[in-house]
Parts: sequence; C-alpha cells; structure tokens
Amino acid sequence: MTYPQQPPIWQQYPVAPPKKAPKTGLIFGVAAAAFVAAVGGIAVTVAITTGGTAPEVDPDPFSAQAGDCISADEDAGTNGEFSGSAVRVHCSDGSANYQVIAQLESGVGADCKDVPGYEYGNPVVYDFKSGMSRELCVMPKK
Repeated sequence: MTYPQQPPIWQQYPVAPPKKAPKTGLIFGVAAAAFVAAVGGIAVTVAITTGGTAPEVDPDPFSAQAGDCISADEDAGTNGEFSGSAVRVHCSDGSANYQVIAQLESGVGADCKDVPGYEYGNPVVYDFKSGMSRELCVMPKK
C-alpha cells in the first residue's frame, strides 16, 4: 500500500501577503515641516511689524538690573549731572557706555564698594529724582 505523498508544509497553507508598513514616518515628517514653516512665518511677521529692531526699553535707569546697560555723560562734572544724564538703553546701542553691576536700595544709603566686581573709581548713578535711597553700581562697558 502506498501512501499518498503530502506536499511540504509551506505548500499546504496559503501564505499571507506581507503587511505594509504604516507611513507614520512620512506623516510626522510632513507635520514637522509644516510646524517649522508656521513658526518661521510667525517670526518673519513679527520682525517685519516691529521693524526688525529689539523692543523698546524703559529709559528709567533704575528699571535696569544687573547686566543691563545705560548711557551716561562721561564728562559730567558732578554726581548729580552724571546721574541726571543716565538713561537705560539696549546693550547693542552704540551709546551704551556702562553696564550695571547691581542696584542697591537702602534707607541709610548703600555702598557699591561692597558689591563683588565693583572697582573703586567706577561711577555710581544715584536716584536724586524719586527721593528714594537707590544707586546703580556700574562699570564701563567692555
């Protein structure tokens, strides 16, 4: 008696076609490109509407914090004239000639000599207008 020959196992059952890989990479790539284009468009719009310049700063020198810049008359004869000429400006402004090290407030009058980085002989901007005992310790801008 002969037994019927069976076909090999891979021929007995139909093979499912391979699954197609989802195109999520393509979808994420298109979404990322759209996001970058939108952000770039917003940045260009803001630059055009603001004239491409940095936003205005408060000219009050006492609105400045450590690291901000001021412009003041280097040839002023007195502390009052020097302090009266001080105006806060952007550090990129060509007239910025001093950088603020610290702003001090004290009822008895603070002293810049105790501020790290302050060098004797550097000017001090005093607040003569508001009646508050405030001063800006500054150094020449580098």
